[in-house]
Amino acid sequence: MNQLTRLIFILVLLSFIACSSPQPTLFGTWEHISEKSTDIVTWRYREIEVSITKDENRITILHNWLQKQQVAYMDSMSFVPGKEASPIPVTSAIWSENWYMGVLSKPGSQRMVSGDWVEHKRALTTRVVQTVEVSQGDAVIETLRDYRLDATGDTLTIVEKRSTRQTPITLVFEKI
Repeated sequence: MNQLTRLIFILVLLSFIACSSPQPTLFGTWEHISEKSTDIVTWRYREIEVSITKDENRITILHNWLQKQQVAYMDSMSFVPGKEASPIPVTSAIWSENWYMGVLSKPGSQRMVSGDWVEHKRALTTRVVQTVEVSQGDAVIETLRDYRLDATGDTLTIVEKRSTRQTPITLVFEKI
């Protein structure tokens, strides 16, 4: 009986340790690793830093576009996962994701942002619908992003699929 009690104690202790260990999380600040990401011209001039925070149920994702270690442009979106899309006012014509292609955001319009948790909160999928200005006039673009942690929780991979682009873009980040 003494051996059985000891075995049960060890199992309970191991269960407690496993449950109390912090789980890897998307929340925090992430630094872009350009050599592991899709090679597009943006990364040659600017680097991106991503911060993901949570306030109660609301998730905020902040994209800081850095040039010479200084913030050249900041973009953010905030939403409650699993709920209706949140309107985000567009105040600048700079569309940081395609600034080099002559595609501009439409000031005075709204981006509609929504998202959902997947894989027990180890991944987050966002959807952004917005109007942009191109040389032919206005266009509505939908962007889907999958934010996923690797098994260790040290690497964040964002896969971006856009309604106007056949090929997804992969961005890889490490936690700062």
